[in-house]
Amino acid sequence: MILSVLIALNGCGDKLDLAQFPVTNNGTINVSDTVYVQQYPVWGGFNRPEAVYAGTDQLIYVADTKNNSIVQMDVAGGRYGSYYFHSSVFPKKISQDGLFDLLVICDSVTSTDTISILFRLKVVDGGGVITQSTPAVRLLTSLKPTPNTNKLRKFTGISTYLDNSYVITRTGPEDPLNIDPGNAIIKASGRDSVTQLAVLSGFQTSGNSFYSIDKVSSILTIKNNPPNFIISRSSKDTLNLNKVIYFEYNSTNGTYDPKYTSTSQDIVNIKFGSPDAIAMDNNYAIYVIDSYRNYFYKFSSSGSMLKESFGDATKFSSPKGITIFNKVVYIADTGNDRILRYKLSTDN
Repeated sequence: MILSVLIALNGCGDKLDLAQFPVTNNGTINVSDTVYVQQYPVWGGFNRPEAVYAGTDQLIYVADTKNNSIVQMDVAGGRYGSYYFHSSVFPKKISQDGLFDLLVICDSVTSTDTISILFRLKVVDGGGVITQSTPAVRLLTSLKPTPNTNKLRKFTGISTYLDNSYVITRTGPEDPLNIDPGNAIIKASGRDSVTQLAVLSGFQTSGNSFYSIDKVSSILTIKNNPPNFIISRSSKDTLNLNKVIYFEYNSTNGTYDPKYTSTSQDIVNIKFGSPDAIAMDNNYAIYVIDSYRNYFYKFSSSGSMLKESFGDATKFSSPKGITIFNKVVYIADTGNDRILRYKLSTDN
């Protein structure tokens, strides 16, 4: 029933505010330019939301981080409900698998330590309403030895494959023996518990090469082209390159190799600040939100930066989340406690 309501709501778009278009030609509004236009109303009432996710169930999920909750919304901004974790548990990343389960990475804060926990929320068991979900299943913590352990490790990203397996990004201190570095990409599976777990190999755990996973901040699997994925690396500077890397699996060599390596490709040359989240549309365009630069980047499938990219401190404040659904881009404008929506001026 929720799905049918959403389809009906999705056909009702907000009217474009022409005042949002850039002014050119001596003050004449040029509506022929392809730009992103903000949609209204702004979705407020959040407290430091760090992630927004468009689910396969056609619902929007927000990690309302400082309110310790995941908020479930329709595309018109109506709230179905929230799932509250605990006053010391802060949701930071969201994904969803083919069972409509939510996979949520949270920081769990105690008086002595902070660890990351991967939870599973079985939304379908609650009739599709998150408020009625059964208690979240605790799948994995950043203390899990692989084979070593370190309390300074943190989970930073989560994404799922079509077979309902999932990949997790992890940061942490270097291992001097290079047996089990803290910086890692982990592939796992299992619904009620983790039944398989492996650290993916072939990456560089430090530095800024095309194979680096140092300070990895998010991951996005390519649904129609597994097991490929994109990562972002967030080091809060504008000096280093290779902060958004698209890895393609080489079945002959058994390695993950970077897709973009040419200096003629914008996605290689741009010096991001802190890219914290990535999204992709049906045309394989890549969307990146940069919390340090307060900037929204859009790249073509060939790695060229598109003119629709925009941003500055007047638009965003430390935005950390991005997703896209039905040609609408949703941005978690973390520092301003809100979710913003944008639509291309050329879209009806």
